[in-house]
Amino acid sequence: MTTESTKLWHIDAIDLLEGFPYEMKVAFEKFVTTRTHKKNEYIYKAEEVSGELFFVISGRVKIAKHATNGKECIKRIVNEGEFFGEIGVLTNNNQKLRNNFAQVMEHDTVVCSINYEQFREVIKKYPKLQDRLTMKMISNFQRIDARLESIMFKDARTRLIEFIKELAEDIGKPVGHEMLIKHRLTHQEIANITAISRQKVTTLLNELKNDGLIHLERKSMLVHDMKLLHS
Repeated sequence: MTTESTKLWHIDAIDLLEGFPYEMKVAFEKFVTTRTHKKNEYIYKAEEVSGELFFVISGRVKIAKHATNGKECIKRIVNEGEFFGEIGVLTNNNQKLRNNFAQVMEHDTVVCSINYEQFREVIKKYPKLQDRLTMKMISNFQRIDARLESIMFKDARTRLIEFIKELAEDIGKPVGHEMLIKHRLTHQEIANITAISRQKVTTLLNELKNDGLIHLERKSMLVHDMKLLHS
């Protein structure tokens, strides 16, 4: 079950709109619906018709797909301020089917949504928004492509280390010369992202810990020196 509210401070939390004038955000806010979701709730499922662009205001959402054997493959984790569900925005195709599902990862996750047509109206008035959206979409695609290449050609330890570096880039907080990463991921979720078994993820993280490269806490880690973190 969701509750609805629309507040301008939600709009301020959207990275895509950073730097745009206040009046643009006010106009954007009029089109937006804000909902609070429970953990494991689906925002949309695979094969549903696409028609909305979504923004995570607080919490996290995973974009994933199930293999024919039922195994989950997490393609992307959408953090606070980021968008998802962008398929169809730039193609003028509101009938295209989703090929992934979007599922909430934390309780009380707040997500804003805007209809594609309404979003295109905003783009017409602020064309730089389309440029920013396009660049971010390209960046997301490049990251997924790089991860696929990593799965195909690199060993498990290398894949895990590259994923840790990706987390550091996205959500890491410098603490002196160290890097604190509050990733809030289970070992199974890391396995579903990196295509490594859960047992192997646990083994590799403990190896990195024993090598003095990281310190592990529940759903967080401290990288002692990013320069020393290599495969």
